[in-house]
Amino acid sequence: MNAVRVPWSSASFLVYLGGLTILAAIAGLLSIASKEHGAGGFVLWSVLVFAALTALAFLSKRRGHSVTGGVLALSSVAAYVAFLGALLDWFGWFPDTEHAFRGFRFWLLVLELATVVSAAVALRIFRFPLLVLGVAASTWFFVTDLISGGGDWSAIVTIAYGLVLLVVAVSVDAGGSRIYGFWLHVASGLAIGGGLLWFFHDGDFDWILIAIAALFYLALGDRLMRSSWVVLAAWGLLQVTTHFAEKWADVAFFAFFPVGFFFFPFFGYDDYEEHKEHMWAGAFSYAVLGLVFIGIGLLIARRRRDSGRRAPVARI
Repeated sequence: MNAVRVPWSSASFLVYLGGLTILAAIAGLLSIASKEHGAGGFVLWSVLVFAALTALAFLSKRRGHSVTGGVLALSSVAAYVAFLGALLDWFGWFPDTEHAFRGFRFWLLVLELATVVSAAVALRIFRFPLLVLGVAASTWFFVTDLISGGGDWSAIVTIAYGLVLLVVAVSVDAGGSRIYGFWLHVASGLAIGGGLLWFFHDGDFDWILIAIAALFYLALGDRLMRSSWVVLAAWGLLQVTTHFAEKWADVAFFAFFPVGFFFFPFFGYDDYEEHKEHMWAGAFSYAVLGLVFIGIGLLIARRRRDSGRRAPVARI
């Protein structure tokens, strides 16, 4: 099954952005419909949205717009799940979902499994790589909800799922489907890293362990030639640096500029109310980390060039 190749360009960026914007808008529209029109109205609106998105996705695919069709197919999967959930709620079968991973809720498991199947069917039809992430994420949620009840056990299941996904990703890469493998590596790295952060995010020793895990991510990304692991490793090292820099200096500027919530979500979790005596240390810490990033990048580029592995387009 050949995947749709999506080269990075201004056009592909706008199509992706437009599709994700539609997905967010659909979620908002269906949320409003569920509140204003009751269960029956929600079913009607969700099936109309699902039908419209599915028709547009197939029409785009038929006309050769594979990327547009794939992005719309992703929204179609979300609309189908919303429709099925609305139908279950209309029949009075939909359970309380205030807490994730709590108790055995049969119809919720059915909905989660339907999400996995619908995403897999859409992937089979449209061959759009981003749908692989949808399959992986929905499978994680289903498996975790099925065999865990939240808390530490769910984090353990998440790490185990990430490790299994890593094995699958390596196998997919070896089979020649590296386009699909990319999103499997992304999901694997997020699952393992998310589980580790659940356990280790409080004291200094915890963040040292996260730094060690980030170094393993770097080595793995270099070995597998998968940049997603390197990106996640860099993100982890940023969190480690922020944790220690926050002890020594006011790092608010670094934490909120330019997209601080994404890069520094753990900023402010530690309470260090005493006077910061080394205000320069925060900036110095990030400068050192930046040099470390550059050094690692140059080392990876040299290793790949010397070993004859795939080289970058431009000399770093």
